[in-house]
Amino acid sequence: MTSKPILLSASIFSSIILSFMLYTPWSFLKWLDAVFLVGLVLLMAAAAMSLIEGKFFEAFIHSTKNFFAKVNKKEQLIRESEKRSFENPSFDKVFPARKNFFIIGMLLSGGSLLLSAAFYYF
Repeated sequence: MTSKPILLSASIFSSIILSFMLYTPWSFLKWLDAVFLVGLVLLMAAAAMSLIEGKFFEAFIHSTKNFFAKVNKKEQLIRESEKRSFENPSFDKVFPARKNFFIIGMLLSGGSLLLSAAFYYF
């Protein structure tokens, strides 16, 4: 079994729980609102995964470490005596479920948006 059905069922279950927690009188439209919120959370998680995977923050982390290593004289002496460089080993972070988060997030948010618009206009 792949992770898509598990993620989809967990998202729908969490939207049901969320609709009961947020809205006291439960209705179908309130559930659609909760489905939209869960879809947006999944889309934000997929976006964060793609930023981490694309090494967006690595330049900030590297420059901060480099700055503090050059400012701290004790650390600089230790690096010179051990002949260490400022370069730390880089590890590739791969999130295989990123695509599933994006697809299910788009499906939930787009589907709930269309159903809400259909109920509102018709």
